[in-house]
Amino acid sequence: MNNQNDSLDDSADNGLEYLLNRSAAEILKSEDPDEFLNWFRQYAIAVAPAFLKPFARDPEVLRSFLSVFSRYIWNRTPLPGNHFRPRPLPKPDRNVPCPCGSGRKYKQCCAAMEHADASMPNLSMLPFVLDQLPAKLRGALPYSYLSPEELAHVAETWMEQGRDKDAAKLLEGLFADITKLDERAEFAFDRLLDCYDRLKNPLKKKRMIEQGMNAPDKHLRAAAMQRQCCILSDRNEYAEAWKLFQDLQRLIPNDPSLSHLEVVMLLGMGDKQRAAERARFWLARLSRDSAGIDPSLIAFLRSVAEGDAAKAMTGIAREINPAMDRLVDMVRNLPQPACHYKLKLMDDSAGPLVPDDKLRRLFAHWDVEAEFATDISDDLNWLEKNPLAWQSFEILNDWLVALEDYRATHGFEEIVLIPLLQHAEALLRKVIAQHHAEKLKLEWGWHENRPALRLLGSLAMYLRGAKRFTEAVRVMEWMVLTLNPNDNQGMRDFLIHDYLREGRSADAVALSEHYPGDGASMAYGTALALYADFQIEAAEAALKTASTHYPEVRKMLLADKPKQPKLHPEYVKVGGKDEAWLYRKDHRDLWQSSGGLEWAQQQSGKAKK
Repeated sequence: MNNQNDSLDDSADNGLEYLLNRSAAEILKSEDPDEFLNWFRQYAIAVAPAFLKPFARDPEVLRSFLSVFSRYIWNRTPLPGNHFRPRPLPKPDRNVPCPCGSGRKYKQCCAAMEHADASMPNLSMLPFVLDQLPAKLRGALPYSYLSPEELAHVAETWMEQGRDKDAAKLLEGLFADITKLDERAEFAFDRLLDCYDRLKNPLKKKRMIEQGMNAPDKHLRAAAMQRQCCILSDRNEYAEAWKLFQDLQRLIPNDPSLSHLEVVMLLGMGDKQRAAERARFWLARLSRDSAGIDPSLIAFLRSVAEGDAAKAMTGIAREINPAMDRLVDMVRNLPQPACHYKLKLMDDSAGPLVPDDKLRRLFAHWDVEAEFATDISDDLNWLEKNPLAWQSFEILNDWLVALEDYRATHGFEEIVLIPLLQHAEALLRKVIAQHHAEKLKLEWGWHENRPALRLLGSLAMYLRGAKRFTEAVRVMEWMVLTLNPNDNQGMRDFLIHDYLREGRSADAVALSEHYPGDGASMAYGTALALYADFQIEAAEAALKTASTHYPEVRKMLLADKPKQPKLHPEYVKVGGKDEAWLYRKDHRDLWQSSGGLEWAQQQSGKAKK
């Protein structure tokens, strides 16, 4: 037996988890049950005094518990020498001497404590065993002998500890051959995709979803299809999302998870009426067999069915993080906008936004706070103590960036981000009105103005994503036509198309005249605006010009199922396929619904002839 002095150090106070970790290390030394049980009797009390303190008051109780619990640990420990399967000890016969060493028969001694084994949670020793192995051995596990559910549990535990890379590597071994897996691997499949999200590896996620959609097991195919539906919805590619959802319904027609996916997709499209109808349908169906149905799913569907989509989406957001409950309440109770800025009016410009001394000192304090914050709770604590922060464009802009990680959760934009950004818009209007600068510019060229303009731009984009085009147009008009006509943020590209979505073709044509010879988006938007305004001859000329300067956009726009090009996270190549793909993604629905796509195809045919 090795020297045990290290078991007596301060880390012994870590309790049960430390005891299990040390137990796994001892078991793996020899995989001999007698050596482990002997070690446990001698050293467990020193390793985990806090955990064993309730039993230590009575030596008889302590001896009995150590005997029963050590056997419990051994019986659940996967042994590398046994293909990572346990070798459980047989239960002692009632009339043999008790293994605890009391000298009494088992039935008169520790048998009374055997109920502790049954009442213990379904403890997994696999994470503790894997932590003892070198990385090379962890990458070559005999996955065919291991439980996919237990591997998923280990991965989830590691993700909670911030060990996303370890979790991904563990599960990648499991999915090395997806054809050999069945529905027991569904939870592990979802956790691996979550790992890729957290590791910001969309390519691996895409490949895994493709593998899942071709898996022999229908449950794995369904899990992959649900993820792909969410991805398509987030891209506003609803036609493809619904087609895939219909395939999913045929594959698993009665699965309760379809209710959540369908209703959330409809809410994402802004179709609250249809979402309420489908929520009522699913409530009726699930009420006939509610066994095993998550109560939170029923609560979500009921809220949507009653027309309270905001309440339903609030429930989703609050499940993300315990602190989200506080955030939602804080956003609901934001203070009224108050002016703490000065403007330096000059000619047709309002000049820069200059915060007062109190606000400037608070922003300096926030800079330090944000640098050392480790969790959203830290930021919330600071904001609760400093309510003046809600009047600062600089802090609001920083706070928006901090909330980016939660954007992917359905409903978060509607209940947190949009209200927060609407507060920023109201704050800017308050500042401008107080200085009587309503008709003046607030240019991007002044660095002091950029946080406020960024917040407005984000508001416009989130409103567009929620299909609230009328509100988005109002914000973009203010930005492009009044505040910053140089439009350094590119709002005009969306404004011209959203004018057309609102049936305002004359305004779209007028906007195009302000920016002649502009980029691809404005060029094609101009052609579509002229077509919608029945200026057909001018529209044909504009389309020809756009096609000459940006041919990739025309090809991508008219293609039935083009392949997505590689997209760079930070820039777009002018005239490139990536630019063309993004234009198609943002505006092809408008070309199709307006009849412009069919017209453009006819013009393309004429050009070829």
